[in-house]
Amino acid sequence: MNEIWNHITLEEFEKMKALLDDEKRTPEDRMVALAALVQGVSEEEILNMPLAEAQKAFALARGLDSPPKASRIRKTYEVEGWKLKITEEMNVAQWVDFQNYAREGLERHHADLLSVALVPEGKQYNEGYDMAKLKEDLKKMPVSDALAVCFFFQRRWLRSMRRILNYLLGWIVLKGWSWTPQKERVRALRREVSAMLRSL
Repeated sequence: MNEIWNHITLEEFEKMKALLDDEKRTPEDRMVALAALVQGVSEEEILNMPLAEAQKAFALARGLDSPPKASRIRKTYEVEGWKLKITEEMNVAQWVDFQNYAREGLERHHADLLSVALVPEGKQYNEGYDMAKLKEDLKKMPVSDALAVCFFFQRRWLRSMRRILNYLLGWIVLKGWSWTPQKERVRALRREVSAMLRSL
């Protein structure tokens, strides 16, 4: 893995992603903005640097060309003073929140998903701690750790969806219903979920 990613937080990663997706900016503008983010300075400072010095900043930003790789999943994480543990078994509130984030698109809800997956040690989900503060602090988590947890729970969600679809198909067959179009749609969905699982 490129070493630069070890020093990038989830919040910085999301800003970088937004910059790269911004089609209004020219490639040069995006490079200046990325270099500023990596260096922790303003875009104005990058623009006012001597070219030789700016080239070093651009080289660091080009190091971000390869996407970050998720680190190995751990049972506990420490982030901004929080001691967090991976949720082994969700309660209903966690499951509902997770389903809502998944439905809206997990890529837009990294900190939200992390707040479902990581609970402060000795606490129940969303009880006895400030959830909004936790979500804000989770943005300071190294992106490689954050992605590891997000991928772990995304795989868990997809496996859950596959089980539900298998159950639904079995139920349709058991009832003897001749829902051929519905059966085919469920089978197609099951194939899509299986393909998504293989891609992770």
